[in-house]
Amino acid sequence: MIVTNVSVGSRFSVNRRKLRSTVERVLAEHGVTHAQVDVSVVGARKIKELNESQLKHEGETDVLSFPQHERHQLDDFPLPSGVPPHLGDIVISFPEAVRSAKRFGKLVDDQICFYLEHGLMHLLGYHHE
Repeated sequence: MIVTNVSVGSRFSVNRRKLRSTVERVLAEHGVTHAQVDVSVVGARKIKELNESQLKHEGETDVLSFPQHERHQLDDFPLPSGVPPHLGDIVISFPEAVRSAKRFGKLVDDQICFYLEHGLMHLLGYHHE
């Protein structure tokens, strides 16, 4: 079972169903069938604050991911029966998605899902290096 918790700032129009299906597809492609992911779509001020306070990077960014633990440890954490392990949190900047969608000629929801997939790859242990 894949559980996707979605939090979207009230003024942002986002296709939540598309976000959930993106999470399910990406995790299934990587053999993960039992996990929980939290996805937040936020404004420029919040993503900047998180980027600076948590990662010590200056300014805004497009997507942040905060893994709960390493992928190989998913089954090592004791949880009540039926509760999927928390893979981590992904935070996506709505204003940056709008700018990038415009620049690349994409729909905003498609750009958000692109960022979501990128964040999921980080939660699964894939990194830029």
